Formats: sequence, C-alpha cells, structure tokens
Amino acid sequence: MNIPILRIPFTDSDIQFITDGIQDVLKSGQLAIGKNVAEFEQKFADFVGTEYAVGVNSGTSSLEIFLRSIDVKVSSVVVPTNTFMATATAVVHAGGKVIFTDVMRENLCMSPDDLQDKIQNDTKAVILVHIGGIITPHLKAIQDICEDKDLYLLEDAAHAHGSSIEGKMAGSLGDAGSFSFYPTKVMTCGEGGMLTTNDESVYKKALMLRDHGKPDHRYNQHTEFGYNWRLSEIHAVVGIQQMDSADWILGERRRVAKAYDEKLKGLSGLSPVEIPSNIKSSYYKYIAYLDDEMNRDEIKTRLQDEYGITLTGEVYSDPCHTQSVFTKYPDTMVNKPDDKFPEADYVCEKHICLPLYPGLTDDEIDYVVESLGEVL
Repeated sequence: MNIPILRIPFTDSDIQFITDGIQDVLKSGQLAIGKNVAEFEQKFADFVGTEYAVGVNSGTSSLEIFLRSIDVKVSSVVVPTNTFMATATAVVHAGGKVIFTDVMRENLCMSPDDLQDKIQNDTKAVILVHIGGIITPHLKAIQDICEDKDLYLLEDAAHAHGSSIEGKMAGSLGDAGSFSFYPTKVMTCGEGGMLTTNDESVYKKALMLRDHGKPDHRYNQHTEFGYNWRLSEIHAVVGIQQMDSADWILGERRRVAKAYDEKLKGLSGLSPVEIPSNIKSSYYKYIAYLDDEMNRDEIKTRLQDEYGITLTGEVYSDPCHTQSVFTKYPDTMVNKPDDKFPEADYVCEKHICLPLYPGLTDDEIDYVVESLGEVL
C-alpha cells in the first residue's frame, strides 16, 4: 500500500459547490471581503460559539492582529516553547518580547506551574496552544492565573477546529482564538485564518487592521497602521464548504483515532497520548511516544522505504527557544540562558504522529499498525 502524508477529500458535490461559488465570485466583480467572507465568518462564529469572527489571510495574521489590538509593544507575552514558530514570531512582529514556558508531556500543552514562574512585571498576555487538537485539562488553572495577573488569554487553535472541553469549543475559552486554514489543517481553504472573540473592541480593531488600518474599506482614510491581511472571496467559498462538512470531517478524524486506540493496544515500543474524557480532540494529529530505545528517524525512514507509509511531521521536533533567530536577535526573547525545558525536550524528541485524515480506510489503518509493529 501507499499511505501518503495527506489526503484532502473533496467529493464531486463539494467540487461542484466550490466551482459554482467561484463562478459567482468572478461574475460579481468583488474578489475580497464580500458576501462569502461574511457568510464564512458567521458560520465559524456560530460553530465556535463566539459573538464575532474575522476572516484573514492566515492563522499567523490572526495571532498578530489580536496582539496588535491589545498593544503588546514593549510588553512580554508568554508562549509554550513546543509550538510552531509562527506563535512566537507573531509576538515579535506585534512589537512584544517572548517568554517561553515548558509544557507537559501528557498533553503537550503549557505547564501552568512554569507559566506562574515565568510571568514578568511587563507581561501582558498568554498564548495557550492546543497542540494536535488537545485542549489542556489544566485550562482552569491557566485561566485563573491570567485573571489573577490581569493578563489577556489568546488561544492558538490552529490545530483545534472542533476541539472542546466540558462542551465548550476551542476559540471561545479565552479573550480570543486564532485558527489556520492551511492545507494540512483540520479544515482548509488552501490559505486563510480566523480570529474569534466576544470582545467588540477587539473585533472592530481587527476589521481595521486587516485592511491597512481603514475603519471603512470604501474610503482612503487610515486610523491604524494595518496590513493587507484580507481574506479573498474565493478562499471563503472553500471555507463555507468546509463548514458545511465540519461534522463529517471531525467524525472521520475521530473514527480513525478510535481505531488506532483499539488496534495499538498491546503493541510494544510506543504509548499513545491519552485524551481525558471531558476533552474532545479534533485529532489534527494522532500522537504517540516512542520508548527510549527507539530511533524516530530510523522508524520513519523504514516505514517510508519498506512499506510506503509517510508519517506526518511532528508537533514539534525543535523547541522554539532553541531557534537560532533568537540568538541572532536576543532582545526579542526574555528567557535566561539557564532556563530549562525538560518536558518540552522529551516531547520534541520522543513522539511520532501517525497518518490521520478523513477517508483513511480500515484496511489502511490495519496496514499502518501492522507495519509499525514490524518496524518497532
């Protein structure tokens, strides 16, 4: 068999819906910030359970827009070191400095104890990252710390479309949520992002910032220093289709994850991450830890070369605080040289992610598990 790194299933009816929508866009003459963007925003706000949603050109942009809307210039923002670098660079581009925290290996999310230790007098916000679609079971502790220290809480939910804790959706758990629609994500527009919030002032600021700082896109008047962070109407058409398919997409991901949970029982050499019962993951990734004697690179190479199975990328293989850009620009990071991140080091070194996407068949899942067992 050949198990690729990704499949994005569009049915014939999906393709027809998108094609018809694009034709309507081209006939309308309005290619950006039109009725399709508005519909996508409303559908996504309803899906997440927030008052507002703002469509933008990437998940990275949605992070930076929120950070600019609360003005983190000359302030510090706390970020887990186990995340994609965009989470940290959004802070820097918004004018802030990054403080990295350690994570917890059982859920790959920010450690509340290390968060408490890392907060500085100038800290203004915390970015909680739902790695792999997992919301930390210690969410309440992090929320309480933010409330006690008067800090904004931003969710980086790029992996977590449809994830929830105690029935409450990712993107509605803090002051704002940031989502990505890159092709690998749970839902995709090809490119795109979304900022969700219940804060009207953040919403209004975001609308201006995404359109060069203009309070009204019809007029050439600028009241903020914004960027071209607009979402196109064509991308929004695909987003609408994805929202209409959200239940099926999430159901498929959870079906595959449940099958792995059952079929990997008793397999020596690795231990899947366990999701607490009060948390529903989007399963952007199916994450398992390798035993200490296992060599991840060798396992991935053998699965590819001998069995035609391509494992997805890790989340993540290199902690952010080790990136050379922070050595090059030391003023952008607050951490001390002797800060330790033992749990993040473990996470980054010891996990693998199994193939997981809608449409993966039972036979393919069996093949992945059997092949992995042979290699281990």
